Amino acid sequence: MVSAEKLKPIRKKYENMLFELMDDLDPSGYNSQVYKDSFEKMSDKEFIDMCKNMISKDDMNFSFEIKQMETPKEGGISLEKIKNVANKYKIKLVEYVFMPFRNPSGEPMCTYTRIPIVYSPVRRFFQQMLQHKNSISNNNTRINPLTGQVTSDDKTASTTNIQTYALTITNRNNALKEYLGPRADDNVSKQEMLTQIENTGRFRLSDTNIQTHNKRSINTAEAFAKASGVIMEFAGNDLKIDLDEIESQTE
Repeated sequence: MVSAEKLKPIRKKYENMLFELMDDLDPSGYNSQVYKDSFEKMSDKEFIDMCKNMISKDDMNFSFEIKQMETPKEGGISLEKIKNVANKYKIKLVEYVFMPFRNPSGEPMCTYTRIPIVYSPVRRFFQQMLQHKNSISNNNTRINPLTGQVTSDDKTASTTNIQTYALTITNRNNALKEYLGPRADDNVSKQEMLTQIENTGRFRLSDTNIQTHNKRSINTAEAFAKASGVIMEFAGNDLKIDLDEIESQTE
């Protein structure tokens, strides 16, 4: 356990770092004063607990109050100020993005310009991988008529957003086609899959007809949009549009 005398300069160091950051973003000193008042009321134990929570909890952050009606000089925020502060603290805001999946057999494609960076915590995704959570649907007779997904006790077998993201970034394209096609809301390819299994005991994804217009959730989304006065169509081979040609013209 660190003594109070040794902890005092360490605590002061990190408090000043936060105060400096707040003053860089808000020259009026309002935000830094808010934290000064808050820290003065904290004991050393409370300060240490706060720092630990900042590291371990994704939803624990230092907030910054922006007065939208004020100019940047008065305490408002601007893109130029954000760039200057980011440069001072060596925080990258934009970068080129390489996309090897767009040209897997050759050199990876790269964006023409730098793309804004979105900082997102990945701890929970990593924890999901460690826990190896998975569910199996024992009964697919109860299906939501709007989404085509299984309901009741078997609804936990649906592919989650995190699982879809994991399959995408690891290039598990065939697994995605199966989980979001015949094993999801595509009734046509689902029936073809069941027929193959019944006749041969096997199933080949390439022998199924997976089409956009067969997916019940997409049809429901289009119907809701049209009912709201919005014409929305998920283009693809269904509309005889060559997506490869469009991509080659925009690259």
